[in-house]
Amino acid sequence: MSFFITPPTPMRLKPLAWSILLALSSSAALAEGESPAPQSSTPNMGPVEIELPAGYEEKAGKTVASRNEPQELQAQEITADEWEDRDEKGKNDVFRKDVSNVYAGKEELERYKGTSVSDVFSGLNGVYSGDSRNSGALDPNIRGIQGEGRIPVTVDGTEQAISVWQGSGGVSNRNYVDPNMIGSISVEKGPSMSDGSRTGIGGSVQIKTLDVEDIVKPGEPWGIEIKTETASNSVSPDDSGTKLFGQDYHDVPGATTAYDGTVGFALPNAGRVTPRKGSGGTDFNFDDNAFRIAAGAHLEDFDLLAAYSYRRKGNYYSGKGGSQRYETEDWLDKAKAEGNQNVPGAGTSYVAQLYHPGYEVTNTSSDMRTTLLKGTWFLSDQQSLKLSYMHSDLEYGESSPFVNSLTTYRGLDGTQNLGIQYPYSQVKQDTWSLAYTWNPEDNDLINLQAGLWMTNSDSKRYQTGDSIYGVGVTGLDQDEDWNNWVHCQYGSNPNACSIAPTTQPQPMDNSDGRFTLVARSLQLSKHDRWGVNLSNRMVLSDTFNVTLASDFSHEKLDENYASPTMVGSEVVWGTQHFGPRSGNRQQYNFSFNNEWTAMPWLVVNAGARYSDYNSFDEGLAKHRENQDSDWAVGPATVGARFSYQRLMSDDEAAALAQTVRTEVESWGLPEEDVEEMVSSELAAYRVNGFYYTREQFTAAYDGFKIDRSTNQFLNGAIDLNETVANAQGTTETAQRYIASGAFTPVTVNPDESERFAKPKKRRDHAWTPMAGLTFLLTDNARVYVRYSELVRFPTLYEDTQAGTAFGRSSTEAMNPEHAYNWEVGYVHDLRSFVPDWRHADFRINYYKNEIHDFIDRDRNYNIVQFDKKTYSGIELQARTDTGRYFSNFGVSYRLEQKLCDKDYAATFDPLYGKAVNSCVTGGFPLTMARTSLQPKYSINLDGGVRLFDEKLELGGRMVYHSSAENKEEAKWITSGVSGADAFGRPFRWHPIWVFDAFASYQVTENLDVDFGINNITNRYYIDPLARAMMPAPGRTMKMGLTVRF
Repeated sequence: MSFFITPPTPMRLKPLAWSILLALSSSAALAEGESPAPQSSTPNMGPVEIELPAGYEEKAGKTVASRNEPQELQAQEITADEWEDRDEKGKNDVFRKDVSNVYAGKEELERYKGTSVSDVFSGLNGVYSGDSRNSGALDPNIRGIQGEGRIPVTVDGTEQAISVWQGSGGVSNRNYVDPNMIGSISVEKGPSMSDGSRTGIGGSVQIKTLDVEDIVKPGEPWGIEIKTETASNSVSPDDSGTKLFGQDYHDVPGATTAYDGTVGFALPNAGRVTPRKGSGGTDFNFDDNAFRIAAGAHLEDFDLLAAYSYRRKGNYYSGKGGSQRYETEDWLDKAKAEGNQNVPGAGTSYVAQLYHPGYEVTNTSSDMRTTLLKGTWFLSDQQSLKLSYMHSDLEYGESSPFVNSLTTYRGLDGTQNLGIQYPYSQVKQDTWSLAYTWNPEDNDLINLQAGLWMTNSDSKRYQTGDSIYGVGVTGLDQDEDWNNWVHCQYGSNPNACSIAPTTQPQPMDNSDGRFTLVARSLQLSKHDRWGVNLSNRMVLSDTFNVTLASDFSHEKLDENYASPTMVGSEVVWGTQHFGPRSGNRQQYNFSFNNEWTAMPWLVVNAGARYSDYNSFDEGLAKHRENQDSDWAVGPATVGARFSYQRLMSDDEAAALAQTVRTEVESWGLPEEDVEEMVSSELAAYRVNGFYYTREQFTAAYDGFKIDRSTNQFLNGAIDLNETVANAQGTTETAQRYIASGAFTPVTVNPDESERFAKPKKRRDHAWTPMAGLTFLLTDNARVYVRYSELVRFPTLYEDTQAGTAFGRSSTEAMNPEHAYNWEVGYVHDLRSFVPDWRHADFRINYYKNEIHDFIDRDRNYNIVQFDKKTYSGIELQARTDTGRYFSNFGVSYRLEQKLCDKDYAATFDPLYGKAVNSCVTGGFPLTMARTSLQPKYSINLDGGVRLFDEKLELGGRMVYHSSAENKEEAKWITSGVSGADAFGRPFRWHPIWVFDAFASYQVTENLDVDFGINNITNRYYIDPLARAMMPAPGRTMKMGLTVRF
């Protein structure tokens, strides 16, 4: 008999258990028997004598005094806990704040710098980036929540989130930032009132760029840092076929035009390439290079910083290990087989057959150039004024989710290797920020922070899913002789030889540019934002303080399809009508928060927030002003008309028979024909030998979901399972009702005077509370409880809709999303047990949240609002640092993530309401929320050792994500639910184990050498939350050199 009890299947967290044991034992085991390593001014060493260098603050958290004031430097006794630089404070705040949060400092970010921008989140447990390999940007996902406005990303206080239309791939939230300029990242998992944070219903991400202290050594007046890097596993993309714009298509070998104006190519050009095979990450071919030069200075009254960064990275190669798991999908094959579905591409829509293991993954390159300027003016009376400017030129490869999905949907046999290289997406971005602080030492009522910021973003994307190239002629205006001759010569259409000229024809004249190659899939976006913020913290007594804060933001979006005169495919039409958005939006918030130390062991926080917003759809207004018929007010869908058959009562059946007989007899037919005709007439009413009458009802329907309460099949008025015994004078049993699931939409046409009415400005406002209790159990342990509410008003993308599949905007009656959040946590500083350690901290928390009126997009490009989204889970963070050995451990465990809407669910099965549950994991079929389901659990474990008087650091990291398993998806496919296996179905990933390692050696005081390996085992895997089916990078080695002056 075994002495071990096997836990239930859902709780078999073998990787989790293994990692917890490793994390708890590693540092203690390594340190056993050793005396503490020599330590400098580090936490928990007791009083130390430190002579403060000029220009440094007297204590952490205090604004630097004016450089004009006389300063007397003298040795002061302070404890290490009072002396924190930016990164040390951020790491300590992970365990100091009463909100679940994670932090990465400059050292960690540069230590594990990955291949894609989204890799900056890799070490932040429970923080993911949607579509991480296909954007060149950040789209944070926390606890399964993502999207513009739900998790604001600020860079030095500025905000520049952009909602990007990806056709059938949904909408992505893009936040562009150069990793080489990041100094720190702080993430809060949920709404909060933390000082200086711009929070959302899902949390916040605060990014700080490099500052003077990152460059200038303590005690020095100035400093210069030059950092260079190169990495393996990269190849310069073959972009020759993406630079043909402006040429006459006749001059491009193998080019022909189609009836709709698209341009095809018989040769492997115009973006068609053959992916190259990698060498397992051992090739340092200098196709991935980066450098950064930064200079800073502490002047008498000023701090100055200037930095320039450049990185050029080619396409990466995918890994190979474990790729066989991505060549088949057992659960999907089984579901389709059980459903007996003859779906094109069934059993072959797998990423390893689309991108072969170990080969180049196209459209993953990037080119970044960034300039950063900062200056801080130190005024009198503890005041400062800080100005920051950053300019970025970004180019990055980007694949089309629609093309990837279409390719897999059509089916692969495993021999193809997708090689489509699109023109680079381009982003030019400028950000400005001006921050003012005033914190006089002799006035506890003033701790003022004020800011003014602005961002300007211009972008170009070739991502409509249509052909890259087109010409201005269509139909019979084409150069048919030339096209037929090319088809014949290059063998792309052998049938053309019978009608093609025998010799090369003379190209038709192109003096008017009609045959010039133009962009057919180009989208242009201009997004400008600016805002102001103000906050003040007042200490009213030793036990009570109040923080007042307000902010205002304004944004203007102008998007357009670059070739509006193009005609032809549905993709072009859909892009023009559903993709571009144009409008303006503004919002202001006011909040207050009270902190009261009610008892020595109890701290109470309570506050509230008022928010107000308005937006206007400028794009729609312009189309209406021009009386563009496609943007006119269309018929409003108001109902769904259902028809069904009801079993006649005995009396009704007898009356029907008599009425028909009387009618037939009146026709004067011969007697021998009367009975036959009566039987024929009654057959129209007969089903399975019984007489039924046809009836109908209308349920409320807005074009997106049917109101369940008005659907008589589901509200109890009609029971389709009801039967009648001894029906119509027989001994048999008959169904009371017979119905099909089909219905007819009921629409109401607008008055002619309303068809081109100017759209109205949308407005809304709301109050939301926040409260918290902190119980100080001991000097080192505490328990906290937080309750918070927050609203998110619709974004510009959601509030402005170019067109809809149902002829009217779904945003006409949009409510703000309203989040209700609970969080309970326990935090313990364990240094009382290990007083010689620098750090030993542990925290665990449970959260349970709801978002009412959740907004999402469906497959038909409509913006739909759902009843609520619910999610809950457990999070754990721990760290140890003995001086020589250090480790960090994090776990995120998802208990629940569901989207609920009884009306939307019932629309899939309006007769019985059983095909789809009212609450489903992830999201409903046809929606995009189903792609935001995070792993059941994720684990981060990193650790290392400091050697040779801390000049050498060696370490490694393990990141684990459990597989994405959603049994409801298989159920929908098996039962044939509409859209369950169509475009937009989430891509599945298997359990992901990724191991990284690093080594950093300080050769001299001014020279560092770094080496790192990412994905040591060269695994082939898909990142969680991918919307474009692309594998992650394989094994990648990195070398870096840092020189300081």
